Amino acid sequence: MKTLESNLDSICKTPQVHKQELTTYAHRPELLPIICKAIDEGPGGRALQALEHAWDTADIDGDPDAIPQNGSLLNGSGEYKALMVRKTLCNEQIKRFVDRSRHIFAELGEWAADYYICTSVEQLRTTIRDQSLTMDWEDEERAYLSNFLSKLPVAEVQANLADPNNFTMSPKLAALINFLDKFDDPEFSGLIFVKQRVTVSVLARLLSLHPQTRDRFRCAAYVGMSVGSCRQDMVGDWHNAKKQRGTMDDFRSGRKNLIVTTSVLEEGIDVTACRVVVCFDKPANLKSFIQRRGRARQQKSTYAIMFSTADEHGDLRRWQILEQAMVEAYQDEERRLREAEAQEAVDENVPEMITVEATGYVVTHLYHFCAVLPEERYVDNRPEFSFEKDRQGLIKGTVILPSCVHPKVRRIQGKLWWKSERAAVKETAFQAYRALYEFGLLNDHLLPLTKNPEMRPTDHTTLPSLLDVSEQYDPWTDWANSWSCPDVHQMRIALESNGHPADGLIMKLIGPTNLPPLAPITLFWDRDTRLTLSFDVPERITTVTDNCIANMRTVTALYIQAPRSRNLLNNDDFVTLFGPDLPSTELADWLLRNAGYETAHEAYSRGTMPGAMGIIRDLSRYDEPFFCHRWIESETGLIEIECRPIPRRRNFLHPPALDNGQADAIVESEHGSAKVHMVAAESCTVDKLPVSTAIFGLFIPHIVDRLESTLIANRLCATILCDVGFADIQHVITAIMAPSAQGVTNYQRYEFLGDSILKYIVSCQLFFQNLNWPEGFLTEGRTTIVQNPRLTRAALDAGLDSFIITKALTPRRWIAPLISTRVGAAPVKRQMSAKVLADVIEALIGAAYLDGGHSKAQICTHCFLPEVNRQPLDIPSLITQTEHGRTARHIIDGDLQRHLGYTFKNEDLLIEALTHPSCQHDQTTQSYQRLEFLGDAILDMVIVPIIFQYSNKISPGDMTLIKHAVVNANLLGFFCMEFSIEQDKTKVEKTPDGRFAVKSETQHVELWRFMRFNSLDLQTSRDAALDRHRRLRNKILTSLYHGPSYPWQSLSQLYADKFFSDIVESVLGAIYVDSGGDLSACERFLEQIGLLSYVRRVLLDGINVTHPRNIAQRLSKGDALFNLRRVSDEKGRSMYRCTVTMNDAQIVLVEGCQCGEEAEVRAANETIEFLQRRQEVV
Repeated sequence: MKTLESNLDSICKTPQVHKQELTTYAHRPELLPIICKAIDEGPGGRALQALEHAWDTADIDGDPDAIPQNGSLLNGSGEYKALMVRKTLCNEQIKRFVDRSRHIFAELGEWAADYYICTSVEQLRTTIRDQSLTMDWEDEERAYLSNFLSKLPVAEVQANLADPNNFTMSPKLAALINFLDKFDDPEFSGLIFVKQRVTVSVLARLLSLHPQTRDRFRCAAYVGMSVGSCRQDMVGDWHNAKKQRGTMDDFRSGRKNLIVTTSVLEEGIDVTACRVVVCFDKPANLKSFIQRRGRARQQKSTYAIMFSTADEHGDLRRWQILEQAMVEAYQDEERRLREAEAQEAVDENVPEMITVEATGYVVTHLYHFCAVLPEERYVDNRPEFSFEKDRQGLIKGTVILPSCVHPKVRRIQGKLWWKSERAAVKETAFQAYRALYEFGLLNDHLLPLTKNPEMRPTDHTTLPSLLDVSEQYDPWTDWANSWSCPDVHQMRIALESNGHPADGLIMKLIGPTNLPPLAPITLFWDRDTRLTLSFDVPERITTVTDNCIANMRTVTALYIQAPRSRNLLNNDDFVTLFGPDLPSTELADWLLRNAGYETAHEAYSRGTMPGAMGIIRDLSRYDEPFFCHRWIESETGLIEIECRPIPRRRNFLHPPALDNGQADAIVESEHGSAKVHMVAAESCTVDKLPVSTAIFGLFIPHIVDRLESTLIANRLCATILCDVGFADIQHVITAIMAPSAQGVTNYQRYEFLGDSILKYIVSCQLFFQNLNWPEGFLTEGRTTIVQNPRLTRAALDAGLDSFIITKALTPRRWIAPLISTRVGAAPVKRQMSAKVLADVIEALIGAAYLDGGHSKAQICTHCFLPEVNRQPLDIPSLITQTEHGRTARHIIDGDLQRHLGYTFKNEDLLIEALTHPSCQHDQTTQSYQRLEFLGDAILDMVIVPIIFQYSNKISPGDMTLIKHAVVNANLLGFFCMEFSIEQDKTKVEKTPDGRFAVKSETQHVELWRFMRFNSLDLQTSRDAALDRHRRLRNKILTSLYHGPSYPWQSLSQLYADKFFSDIVESVLGAIYVDSGGDLSACERFLEQIGLLSYVRRVLLDGINVTHPRNIAQRLSKGDALFNLRRVSDEKGRSMYRCTVTMNDAQIVLVEGCQCGEEAEVRAANETIEFLQRRQEVV
């Protein structure tokens, strides 16, 4: 050490900075001797003896160097002298091989020597067959060596590898294996240092085969890259530089845990700290001893040196002397280290304290705030401490928090000077924690907000999936009570058929209170006939007598009974009344003309035409109603009626389901296939009410159902949603109509829209109202508000459950609401899915947006979620309040902004949008995570309305599939890689005549190149992703712009890192903020990168976006089972494997995929091909 200090003109000393870490993580290994018996070299095994005998008796005349070349060897020449002492090239090769074999026998034993000789001979034969491996050897030399070794009586080593007794080992090797047998640690890592290179390969191979070590240690050999001479030995040199290139990477990653090596690993190569270091041969000097010892720097590590009993005492004393010399050499630094340890052990009082009066909570030390920040790949969230020292040697600390923390509290400096780093860390951490609390990032319990988000507390986490909720609100109860003191209103109902008014068919709807306006009802009578019921403006009836109301009830009963069998109604106290469009004073006469029936003979004798007759009822069939087609009089005078049945289909809200054979009677009659009934006139009656009027009774259930839905929606708008002010009640009806009601519309499309609007509203409020929150707090805050359990609880708290329409209209079993059944009815409960409650809230938000834009959607959201503001935020004023940073704006390119389609007023926002979380050097700018959080919601807010407004023919399920496909992270990442600007580049080139010329060329600069980061791993992953992009680019572009389906497999193979899609969303968020919330500016950016044009192509061309796995499941009828596993390949890299089984038989196996999505998509596509081939065969 003194020599070293003299040569460097300096002194050796321990580090003065970070002494606390030094004392904590500097570990000294335990020094142990491994004693083995002295080596008793015998004659060796049969193979070694044969080799030595062949060498001693070899005929020199056969050596290629002994054959005269261009004449006889001259006596006294260099070649002649070399030949006389047997120093020819081939004999030197054999001599080194013999020496190495003898060394292996002495060091490792007979089995190892035999194995070495056999393997070397076989290796020589392989190299001779492949002359490219020995191009610097002459054919005669190869032939001589091969001929010499082939005469040896060498047999392959056929030992039973399962039996340790078959391994004839040296005492030294046996002692080593017994020593290693003590270690059974899955985290084991060790080095074995040997003297000769040949021992490295043989020992590593033997440890890999021996029963005591092969299952416990993953061995590898490592020697220096230099071969030591210009020509590599042909026999016995196992060194292969190519094979050991990845050895150290395997050791660092844990794929190998025991390395046999020479002194090459003593220094100069980065080696992971080891648990065990063994010197198989004694270190040559103190330097080797110290350097090898430094490799065993794990906690509780072992440093072992092997000694034989022959030199046990002398060498142990020698190493004790060396150990003492080393201690003395480091004594001064050890003293200083002990002083440093003692200084750090001083318990300095740090009296700082935070007290929250509201809760009484006190913190006396720093909770690790950064531990709760979301983990991000390529980012280290641990705080970074640094120290400065004054002239008195006192220390002050500074801490820098991750880049996702606001710049105002990201860098905090301690206020006091301390003797130890430990105290400085404690005080600095306290100052940082107090700054975080004062900045609003801790709650009154002094815990990060992620532990207890500052949102309205709820108990929704305990809600079951199926709830007992209030029965559907029944407006007929209120109407039933209103009949006790009615304020009678009426509205006219006109019937149109295929757009043409139906002659004379105008009815009235009468109620006991004000009637709501009703939208027209479309009814599908058959494939060719579409009926429309139109409703006039309601009006009050000023004078209504009890007799008139009684007549109306009779008329209503007549309408309802007309198309049905008789005696279905026991009461006529209907809540809703119907009648002809006549003054109430004429109802009595109308009843006399139309009520009741007559016999068929009476109608026939009067000459009534079939078209003017009423419903025919066959008394022999329990008054079954029929339409009269014609009269038939037989030759005997018997009168019969040819009848056709009234259509059994009674739900006219939907077109006839012709695909299942249930066509109505009128359609069948057109083709002559309707069932015809012949009934005797003497057994029939004919209703006086004409058929053209009687069929109105078939439409009454639909009218009452529409009226009920409208009354429920009106009641909802008058109570819970009174502040929204809906202009079109149809939006509300759609939003509260569950799919189970089987209505013309249901809430699913509106829920698809409202989900994104809710996410957008909440994201904007959290982003702008909490400018100090990092992205992790924003995400958790949003999740707390928009998650389904929270919405379910909000629906229950508001009483929305009673307004959700779940009952399906069944006209065939429909019973008119009666006063007697509604008055005094006891409330009951019904069961409803918790998700339905949440979906209806989102559907109502979507309905409010369609009715009045973002302002009404915001009010509607506030009605259910009071923590959401009633009015949208004034974004421009909030932007004015924010401080502009001091970022380096020179990195912003004007061409980039023009290509983005937006010019920033505050360029700091664009800088922030392009700053990756790993970028730690700029302490004035946050990472892009906050803007990416906002951009994610804005992306949905732009895409979803486009999908929603395209066509009502797209089902809600398909809309969801389209949305997920076009906002897929891999697709966004691909567009990010594609998006580039053209710039003119000027360069100076030398011309052929020796002059210099300035040339211009155009280059493409991609968006991702502007991202700021500080991570070599990120750069490596980025470059790998760009390589995949270059390979897959043309294929993906062809699929996007010309293919019939979404490129799921190609995009999964692209496997774009998340930061590519993050950049798109963060730039989107930056544009939104800078523009004051202008969504049209965001649309222009998405148009520029090509996303919106692809969305339009998906919609216009009907691109199939269904995921291959869903297609495979559909084709297999759910029998295909996917099993995705993460495995390691032969190089130890993490890969993915996916198998698909059907009926316990494996049909697809996909391996070697870099991500799980790629494996699953490839397996799904192969499953689809398999199932399609099987269908073709069938």
